[in-house]
Amino acid sequence: MQGKLASVHTTPDVPAAIVQPATSGVTDHAGLTEASRPLDPLLAGLSDEDINKAKLLARHNFRRSWKVIGERSRFVRHRMLETLEQLGAPLSLQVVPAVESTYNPYAVSQSGALGLWQLMPRTAHGLGVDSNDKTNGRRSIADSTRAAVVYLQQLHDRFDSWPLAFAAYNLGPNAVAHRLEKSPWNESDGLEHLPIPQQTRLYVQHIIGLAALVEENEFTFPGQIRTRTIELNTPVDIHRLATLSGMDENEIFRYNPCLNQAQYLKKPITIHVPESHYQQVADKVQMAGPQYVMTTVRKGDSLWSIARAHHITVDMLKNLNKGIGKVIHIGLQLKVPAGELATASSARANPLLPVSRQRLRYTVRQGDSLWLIANRFGTTPQEIARYNGLRHNGLIRAGDTLWVKARISPS
Repeated sequence: MQGKLASVHTTPDVPAAIVQPATSGVTDHAGLTEASRPLDPLLAGLSDEDINKAKLLARHNFRRSWKVIGERSRFVRHRMLETLEQLGAPLSLQVVPAVESTYNPYAVSQSGALGLWQLMPRTAHGLGVDSNDKTNGRRSIADSTRAAVVYLQQLHDRFDSWPLAFAAYNLGPNAVAHRLEKSPWNESDGLEHLPIPQQTRLYVQHIIGLAALVEENEFTFPGQIRTRTIELNTPVDIHRLATLSGMDENEIFRYNPCLNQAQYLKKPITIHVPESHYQQVADKVQMAGPQYVMTTVRKGDSLWSIARAHHITVDMLKNLNKGIGKVIHIGLQLKVPAGELATASSARANPLLPVSRQRLRYTVRQGDSLWLIANRFGTTPQEIARYNGLRHNGLIRAGDTLWVKARISPS
């Protein structure tokens, strides 16, 4: 995505020449000619030499991870392909998330790019993808795919080339345009002569190579899992709904990576569930409300300490106990999540959200705010402010440096 030179999927340095490993069952299809090769738009205009080298690079760098990529893709690829078809885009664009995020919708880059397509916050917002405390649009399968593919189509229209569109997606369109002004390029010049940094060139070659390998069935995606939407009336607890429906632990969150929370107490939400479990989920929705118990306020307790002990926010505690003020007295009875929900996975958070953090030094950009920076790195304005000794609404200026504990996606 624009503004980053590397996607989340990092690869080893690739030597100028790679000898294909002697692995049985894998063919190079080097004998294909342009006349006999199926007309994938992503490969159009490229020479056999370009495509075969791209396949070699992609095979070398993705062979070991392809099984993981395929397993992750099962939960999301049906909706992705539907969106590609709706937009009239090449279906082979389905390989781009393999390069961007290894099909991990929870992937976060150090630059703040997020999701399958590694969308940056401003780019996503400009394409109509919004987020709030309930859901994250950049992790939404349909929303992020629509935004990324529309953006790629715009880049293709601008540069009249899929390799250049991919380069612009990774490096930024203005950076690519500036380089083309100095060194014009078209497909007949060959991918090795793209006037872009080596890292971006490798990114383009990976996409081209994977598209060719998938087209030739050397790399294959497993079957899609079809899903249906269902509206959940609140209050609802996702963990409890999954258990009642006979689904595996955290399975709903794999189909719905956009969810920020595990409990939704007010506004209804719509989720995707596999067709095989649709009726069970529909039958159990009314029984899936959060379970609560009463706790007694003791000496030294505060709303903050009680909320923290039960892995909820003070606002959620107040919502559960209408009418309480800032001051609470000893002996007061408060409603809190039942013990089975008050675990380290948190009663309120999607348990698949990244939980480890990396300490990053961030330079404030023009137009930044604590809220924008927090949204980019999966944290909160209050936490950034506290970590840097600022007021939560403190003024920051372009060029300032901040320490940020950014969420890092699990493997």
